Amino acid sequence: MHVHTRSRGSADVDAEVASHGYADRSEIIGLLGDDAYVFFDEEGVSQMLELDPSFNTALGPLHEDYEDRVIRLKTQSAIPNVEVYVASPVDVAISKLGRFGDRDQQDIQALLQLPSVDVDEFERLAREAIGYYVGNRVPVLGNLESSLNDYHRASEG
Repeated sequence: MHVHTRSRGSADVDAEVASHGYADRSEIIGLLGDDAYVFFDEEGVSQMLELDPSFNTALGPLHEDYEDRVIRLKTQSAIPNVEVYVASPVDVAISKLGRFGDRDQQDIQALLQLPSVDVDEFERLAREAIGYYVGNRVPVLGNLESSLNDYHRASEG
């Protein structure tokens, strides 16, 4: 969310780790699990950015072609062969339709307001993703409808 909207941050990283022959996946995860990501926030309080070990791209609705829309981040990493990508705003919004807590709903609306997001594309991709979602699709479809209604109501006012 922070990369796209600058609206808020989080203390965990939902990440999918892949290796293309340059490193062993378990070594990458081990490196990410180290205390190397301790930092001080704006108030000077020590924080730790943690890899969420339970994250799985199959947990929520996610379009099967999300990798076609990922955004590569420019990093200052001294580690060769390490590339960092984030999901597109549309795909982040789609993924939030599953849990759909108050913060998720706010995040979806913030993402839909971005100039780079086409609401019609969001709806089309979300419906496709929900079509092969593992689990009860009815609540997720309801969450999509609610999100679209909130967006249109805010756009009119």
